[in-house]
Amino acid sequence: MAKTVSIFFNNVNLQIYSQDETTGKIESVHLGDISTTINVKTPKGREEIHLVPAMVCYDDRIYYGQEVFTHKKFSSPATFKYMKQYISKEQYLPRIIDDQEISTFQAAADLLINIIDRIHDLYGKDQVAMIVFIVEPLNFQIFASTIEEFCLRIGLVNYKIVDEAVSALLAYDLASQINQHLVLLVFGYTTIAFYLLKIVESNSEPRLQSVVICSMHKNYGGADIDKVIHDCFLDKLPINMKKAREIRAKLNVTPNYNETVAGVKLSLTRSDLYEILDQKGYGEELRVLLRDLFDLASGFGVTYENVEYVLGCGLSLPTPYYHDIMKDFFGPKLLSHKTHNAIPIGALKYLKKGGRQATIKANYALRSRTAKGDGYRYDIIVPKGTPYPTQNGVTSIVANGFFAGQLEVELDIFRMDRPESSSDREIVIDDAGRIQMEENLADEQQSFINEAKPEIIPLDPPALDNEQRLEITFDISLNRDLLITVKDLRRNQIIWKRRKSVRIE
Repeated sequence: MAKTVSIFFNNVNLQIYSQDETTGKIESVHLGDISTTINVKTPKGREEIHLVPAMVCYDDRIYYGQEVFTHKKFSSPATFKYMKQYISKEQYLPRIIDDQEISTFQAAADLLINIIDRIHDLYGKDQVAMIVFIVEPLNFQIFASTIEEFCLRIGLVNYKIVDEAVSALLAYDLASQINQHLVLLVFGYTTIAFYLLKIVESNSEPRLQSVVICSMHKNYGGADIDKVIHDCFLDKLPINMKKAREIRAKLNVTPNYNETVAGVKLSLTRSDLYEILDQKGYGEELRVLLRDLFDLASGFGVTYENVEYVLGCGLSLPTPYYHDIMKDFFGPKLLSHKTHNAIPIGALKYLKKGGRQATIKANYALRSRTAKGDGYRYDIIVPKGTPYPTQNGVTSIVANGFFAGQLEVELDIFRMDRPESSSDREIVIDDAGRIQMEENLADEQQSFINEAKPEIIPLDPPALDNEQRLEITFDISLNRDLLITVKDLRRNQIIWKRRKSVRIE
């Protein structure tokens, strides 16, 4: 049974969900030893969520995700942590590990490729109908370009990219709120982000897109509470942060924590913890951040009253200390009952609502000289109406050597436009004697779209006269880039593989 899959890039962990296209069943995806499992409190009760820590370690072998913790590689100098932060800042930070230079970009690519390979192994590659990648709205283009590079590298074409705000909107069943002011609140383990934005419809992919008006970010989240819990017991027992997270999770459910660990009795009440957090100023700091967001928004003519909904997301928001502050500030505007999985679930809904396949709006042709060499011919390589992205070639052509000793082949690409209608009409009588109205359409218009930078394919060794030398295949990327694959038939060798050329429409 075919599956659609969503992958949500958070700072510390990745969330992966799948939906069965036949039954509609949605599940959090467990990818074996690279995944870790947590229990979260939801309005429907306790729920298991599987996460993949955003880490890779290049040690005696490559360790991915949870393997880094399991094999105690967390503090290794060969460990790359939280690659999303580096990608969003376009900092690739190369390191020398053994004799190899590895960048954060390479580490992020390796993690993503390993995840996709495991998804294909789990469900069967031919059963994964579509993968949707979810990225933050503020750096959407940076993340989208990075993901496209990943997918090009592994030959993945059945994918889409959507931002967190669009996903959250659909998860909360608010598709009618297009072009309305919204706040997206993403409360993660180490960071909190507020975005004041609108979601608009587009004719291109992605069909729904965020327009960010202003945003606020802070390194502030569940990790701060875990650190306080850790410090509370430091004089009795030096618990680790994982244990502190477990204690926080229990205090989310019950007002008192009592447990014996390694022979030591540990006790903490929720009210005592929150009093400590207030003394440290955590609550007031969060309220100041919220007020600053709307002070900033006022400069763009947006007030608190203009905002209809606040879309609550993130695994730290269910913590009562944070949630109560948000609820007190936003009141009924805050939607938080789907906070634990709103973004990855909403992305699956995006595939249903906004995922209709886009098509190319014009014919595109390759210009070549006629056999006599006294004119040109135009061979259509991408017909109007072609759905994209494509994987196995829209068109393949064979290019012959034009003369002996030819050193290169130039690809001249033209957009071919024929007017749809004309005001110039006349009455004609056809062969059967019937009267018809006929339009006098202008000739097809040809636009040389890569004239400034034509594609030049080198021939080494030089071509022979009229030799069938190159097999050229054309594909289209998610962003409508024309992708060119070239095979040298004499050498039986691929010399270009899905090379990005001009962008078509």
